[in-house]
Amino acid sequence: MKKQVTAALLALALVVGLLHGTALAAQPVGEAARAGLAGRCLTGVDREVYQVLRDEVEKIADGARSSTVIRIPDLDGLSWSLAELGMEGKSQQAVVDKLDEMLGQTLDLDRVYAALSADCPYELYWRDLQYGWSYSRVVGSGRGEIRSLTITIKVAQSYRGGGDTVVDPQRAAQAKRAADSARTIVERYRELSDYEKLDAYRREICALVSYDQSSAGGGASYGDPWQLVYVFDGDPSTNVVCEGYAKAFQYLCDLTRFDGDVTCRTVSGTMNGGSHMWNVVRMEDGLCYLADVTNCDEGAVGAPDKLFLIGAAGTEGGRTHTAGKTVYTYGPEQENLFGDGWPALSGGDYEYDPEAVRPAADTGFSDVSPGAYYAPAVVWAVEEEITQGTGQTTFSPENPCTHAEILTFLWRAAGRPEGQGWAPVPLSREEFYAQAVCWAAGQGVIGHEFDPGALCTRADAVSYIWAAFGRPGAPASTFDDVPLGAACAPAVAWAVDRGVTQGTPGGAFAPDRVCSRGEIVTFLYRAYH
Repeated sequence: MKKQVTAALLALALVVGLLHGTALAAQPVGEAARAGLAGRCLTGVDREVYQVLRDEVEKIADGARSSTVIRIPDLDGLSWSLAELGMEGKSQQAVVDKLDEMLGQTLDLDRVYAALSADCPYELYWRDLQYGWSYSRVVGSGRGEIRSLTITIKVAQSYRGGGDTVVDPQRAAQAKRAADSARTIVERYRELSDYEKLDAYRREICALVSYDQSSAGGGASYGDPWQLVYVFDGDPSTNVVCEGYAKAFQYLCDLTRFDGDVTCRTVSGTMNGGSHMWNVVRMEDGLCYLADVTNCDEGAVGAPDKLFLIGAAGTEGGRTHTAGKTVYTYGPEQENLFGDGWPALSGGDYEYDPEAVRPAADTGFSDVSPGAYYAPAVVWAVEEEITQGTGQTTFSPENPCTHAEILTFLWRAAGRPEGQGWAPVPLSREEFYAQAVCWAAGQGVIGHEFDPGALCTRADAVSYIWAAFGRPGAPASTFDDVPLGAACAPAVAWAVDRGVTQGTPGGAFAPDRVCSRGEIVTFLYRAYH
């Protein structure tokens, strides 16, 4: 009888693989919340590997790490007893061969990487078109295991810093500034309706870049022309191919807190036979529509919005969709990436509810554009004599609002009630806010600690309005920056439930951010309607 080896594990051969991406509008790339839309469709070991990769990719994009060689912690799902493997009494080589087979059955790395790409349009700005993997096969103590699984993503030439698996920190910092610019765009349109936000993003992207014909024709190595960095870098001379357009649109969507159930994914395949990348957007009606921002740009076949939020007739089991003379066919990697089968599309175009369209509001103020989100609120505030602006022709909508101002607005909105309350601070009757402050104190809207000249934050604003409405209850609202025990939490919950505000991009409420006059009158307008 042969002696059994039980004490030590025997490390066996290292297995190395290399995969290549495809050029032009290569693999679908995008970002969603953790995990993203594609990542949520993964299960088991696939999901575990995806999450590790996503965590580390985010660190790379943020400059917290520079190496793109990512080690996956040893996973229970990649360890089996010899009995489970059916390898009891078999040779080590037989067990090794079985481990390779089990790894292929347990982990679909192609799908994991495709999901990562589909969920990270910004975080992978530095990548090249190759990624590889390696692992060790270990046998001993009656078990066979896959260990030291390592994923290596090559870095695009323009982002390399000391090797093809190291990101240059200076280039990473430049990319972060571009991402900040994207957030500024989202912030600019935060108060618009869902459709208006999407349409604004289309217009912004098309205004920022043009189609890079030279790169699409093979004149550049894979890199920035395929990434959203060139869309938001503020340089009019840097342009992108369709992948850059699609990633930029999805990134703006992923940063946005929509009122309805709106989600965006990036897909790839062909358009009229040529390689292409575009978006599929699920709207609040539960249906999905095609959005080809590239071909909505000036001079393109769908300009300005003929190929934006449209439906299309599907064939080939939903793989191919035809809109007029334009034929879109998903690439093979798209099947089952976001769920069962191919990403579905509505048969008809999206129709924006005419009653939801905000008509242009002529405010009479030179600094309030008729199309500004706060324009209707300004009109209402003036008509109701809540405010008359800061001058004959100015409203100063971007000026910060003080506590004295918002309380005065609230008092006037309440009908300028008479009656003498108590004053939490020394007041002169000449102060424009004197009666309002006394009223607010008498109503319990404010307490003894009050500074009329202090700037009003978002938390202050919703708390004042909520108190003026009698502090009604509302379902709890979840924001990472507003804990359930926070003083403003009930007011925030009510404001969200009543539609006064829906928070800020990225799922936060930003309670400490100072409110502008335009924001304050908008909050009041929504609260009273």
